[in-house]
Amino acid sequence: MCAVALILGLLLPLGLGIAMPNGDVKHAYATQPQSDRQCEALCGWPVLDPRIEREFEKPAKRWLSGHRGIDLTAQAGTVIVAPQAGIIRFAGKVAEKDVVSMRHSNGVISTFEPATTTLTVGAAVTQGQFIGTVGGASDHCTGQCLHWGLKRGEDDYLDPQRYARNQKIVLKPL
Repeated sequence: MCAVALILGLLLPLGLGIAMPNGDVKHAYATQPQSDRQCEALCGWPVLDPRIEREFEKPAKRWLSGHRGIDLTAQAGTVIVAPQAGIIRFAGKVAEKDVVSMRHSNGVISTFEPATTTLTVGAAVTQGQFIGTVGGASDHCTGQCLHWGLKRGEDDYLDPQRYARNQKIVLKPL
């Protein structure tokens, strides 16, 4: 078995193929262009045509300053949709700001601010379903925006951008 692996390890990088029992040849190199080989996004964006105004900045320690989410350019009244299926967890004011949060099936919580909703706490929503609208001005950005935060557990803040866009997989050389 080790000898077969060694031989394959030597032949495949040379571009040689492997003859399969049915006569097909499996080549060592993918036939799809690199730009087409991407992972599917884990969730969608909460707004149409997202433009990031401010990126995620994870603090070195949980009590230090940072930016625990991303700010998406959005005007008051912009529709917010569920980036992933979940349940409305909170809808109300936090520090005088309108906030909507939802818990996804994997336990991660999405928080949107400033945001209002007509849905009640406990309402189940599907990915892409209307969950609310962007409220007025936010202290997260200079103009109007929607702050989207993702949190796993008590204080593990995640970068929403990493979960909402297609990620290109790049293998590092050995």
